Amino acid sequence: MLKLEEPLKHEKIKLGFYPYTYVRTVVMRALLFRRDEYHKMLKMSFSEIAKFLQESHYKREINELATKYSGADLLELAINKNLASSFKKLIRISSFELGLLIKEYAKRKDIEDIKTILRGKFTNTEEKLILNSITAAGTLSYEFLISLLKKESIDEILKSNKIVDFSLFEDGLKYLKEKNSLVGVENTLDKYYYSHLIQFSNILPKEGALFRNFLLKEVEILNLLTLLRLKKAKLAKEAVKDFIILSGNKAKDSKMAKLIDLEDLGQLSKALEKTEYKSMVVKGIEDFKKTGSLIALETELYKYLLNKSVLFMHQHPLSIDVILGYMFAKDIESRNLNIMLKGKQLGLKEEFIESQLILE
Repeated sequence: MLKLEEPLKHEKIKLGFYPYTYVRTVVMRALLFRRDEYHKMLKMSFSEIAKFLQESHYKREINELATKYSGADLLELAINKNLASSFKKLIRISSFELGLLIKEYAKRKDIEDIKTILRGKFTNTEEKLILNSITAAGTLSYEFLISLLKKESIDEILKSNKIVDFSLFEDGLKYLKEKNSLVGVENTLDKYYYSHLIQFSNILPKEGALFRNFLLKEVEILNLLTLLRLKKAKLAKEAVKDFIILSGNKAKDSKMAKLIDLEDLGQLSKALEKTEYKSMVVKGIEDFKKTGSLIALETELYKYLLNKSVLFMHQHPLSIDVILGYMFAKDIESRNLNIMLKGKQLGLKEEFIESQLILE
């Protein structure tokens, strides 16, 4: 497992019973778009979707931004701003202890934003396009993220990032210079985030058990996706190990080690067909053979995670799991809307756009 600069030193967090926060979160969850609403939007034109969003829970953000922006820029920024507002509202209506949990989970958006800035800088993407993709839904402010974007080099961005210590990027920067690829740097960011969050979950009381289980499941799925991509690329086993996030759970890490040792994508898919992911893997690999892409499998695995989060919320409506479930589902909604809008802009077929969406 990636070593952190300092282990977490918190004592066990004491979580009380917060019915006000939980009920407010359930109300926020009820605003999220349902499957039938996505199907309605799929049949609409771009301008019709824009009008539909303006009459929904995105109304305030769209109206606020409409004086400066229009079209796709307006909607993309409104979706990102709404996501950030939702996460920050959760922190406002939470106790200090719950706020700690929400902030730790929300740091995934910081990591995504830093990666967006790094990719933009690496590919010399127009600054406006990078800004449109920044969510500022984590713990870093929009102003700070803009300041990162203004940095002259990738090294300077990493030195100033505020989340991961610069010394941890040594191998990633070496890989960048040798292979002209950001994969190593991005892997360091991901490994830090999940290693840190797993450590944090260990200081939660028994009420945090489902949070830990969900987190371990998410790490497992991310590792499987990484393995599938790297096996497809025929990367050497020793190199693959560097990209895997260890969970600290001996049984799970041992199973992952066995999967790493498999020779190729064919062996890996056969092994996964003996697991709970069988139906998803069969469908995804079938699509891969036709298209050469693993996107269908990735979508199926994320659908599985979304359904897990929904299950948490229904089984434990007055617990911290309702917050975790909402944050995951809200993030998925933002992703779905951006995919749909881009698909409509490009004139893609309704069936193809729908295949990319993660719906309950």
